[in-house]
Amino acid sequence: MSSLAARFAGAKAVLWDVDGTLADSTSLGFTSTNAVLVEAGLPPIDLAQYKRGTRYPTPERMAWHAAGDPSDPVGKRLGARFDEHYVRLVDTDTAGFYAGVRDVVKALHERKNGAQAVLSNACGAYARRVVAANDAEKYFKTVLGADDVSDPKPSPSGLIAIARENGWDTETCVYVGDSPSDGAAAKAAGMMALGCAWGAHEADDLDASHDFVIRTVAELSKTLL
Repeated sequence: MSSLAARFAGAKAVLWDVDGTLADSTSLGFTSTNAVLVEAGLPPIDLAQYKRGTRYPTPERMAWHAAGDPSDPVGKRLGARFDEHYVRLVDTDTAGFYAGVRDVVKALHERKNGAQAVLSNACGAYARRVVAANDAEKYFKTVLGADDVSDPKPSPSGLIAIARENGWDTETCVYVGDSPSDGAAAKAAGMMALGCAWGAHEADDLDASHDFVIRTVAELSKTLL
């Protein structure tokens, strides 16, 4: 583990997922999902179903909740309605950064010469609004969502695009996320994959997809700083 820890701490750039990683937004996503499903005349889901669905980008997740099939075309319509519904509700109460995370981001900004970015599987408008609501825009070179890149996670395309835009070598980047799709995207991009188990997925769900899994923000700070 010592050599792996050294690699994480020595990363030239740190990239972040949003929901369940930077932001404690589970309640916002869950209640907004059910609002859209009920509005469409569909049965609501429980919290466990919502969390399982977060491995999918929004249209596929909504299709999975609505029809049991992430490829069902109903997901595009429901996903658009979901985005419309929840982006306007973002503030520090509904999507505030987890306690201590902003301090880590700030410290990394100073230590990595500003080499940080965000890639979410939510829409870009949402990702940017969360960052702005938490007064963290100055810490990130790039903030993108699934609709800003050619393919959503687990595709590595978004992470690769961000690295190229900023002149970062993917092999010296860390991507921090809370879903198996985050780890898969990071590894496919050639980045180190750091899983955080305070979001939608338990540590056991992240072990296979990430190089290392942390359970607390204190561990996050120790690992990256």
